[in-house]
Amino acid sequence: MRRAVPVVVLACAVAGGVSGCRVGGDDTKAATRVTRPTPAPACTGAIRWGRVSEERTLIAVSRVVTVRKDAGEVRLSPIRVRELVPRVETSGAGPSVERIFASLDKRLGDAFEVARPGRSSATVERPDVADFLGNSGRFVSAWGVRAVEATFTADCGTATPVYGSVSTWYGSSGASLQCGVDPAEHGNEERWVTEAYALACGNIS
Repeated sequence: MRRAVPVVVLACAVAGGVSGCRVGGDDTKAATRVTRPTPAPACTGAIRWGRVSEERTLIAVSRVVTVRKDAGEVRLSPIRVRELVPRVETSGAGPSVERIFASLDKRLGDAFEVARPGRSSATVERPDVADFLGNSGRFVSAWGVRAVEATFTADCGTATPVYGSVSTWYGSSGASLQCGVDPAEHGNEERWVTEAYALACGNIS
């Protein structure tokens, strides 16, 4: 709700080239002008990347479904395991977030752009509709993205460099797994796949 604010009109006098507005009954104190600090200039210096790592990471797994040979298409819905949210941490005022992510895209050199802040990995969690082509058994679907962790240094025109780190993700992957058929024993040892199998089909202890 907008609130009405009373307006106070001040009478200002000019004498001998000096002006001032006085408030209330004390004529000895002139109103003081407030000077706002000048914003620090944007850091436009070079960004140098240190360690940059990429790893396919599991984000969701479906419940196990029992499929008969005549089942046809089966819908498997994701249940979230973890959520990746892009973020930047710095030791001080550094380059803009836009510059940092654009520089990281260039450093990776991939066809995909990394996710910007505000875009969660949950955006790729979509139901999987699979046709098991006459197969029967207990099946599960898994969803993954490529997680990125990186460190950087920025030259911001000061004696002390700005250090920082970035966590983000890009792309998406899917896998269909059959319980009782361990992927690690059949040539697929990717960590996100073996993790999905262990979560959904692993032994109960």
